[in-house]
Amino acid sequence: MSLSILQLVGSHGGWRLIDNGTPSFWFLEREQAMQIARVIADSRAGLRFIPTRIEAENDAGELELVASFP
Repeated sequence: MSLSILQLVGSHGGWRLIDNGTPSFWFLEREQAMQIARVIADSRAGLRFIPTRIEAENDAGELELVASFP
């Protein structure tokens, strides 16, 4: 079983949701992006049994783990 990674990175004044390396959605606010990432991660882990991590860019520009769905 493979691991799924969702990343939130700053992009053009908003936030880009990157799904396993592929840019998927753009959001104006970080919290909007986080809510959708949580829905996707919860669905993958709960329905398809795919472990999913959510990583978000911090103020220093580094990605950090913010949630993990086993």
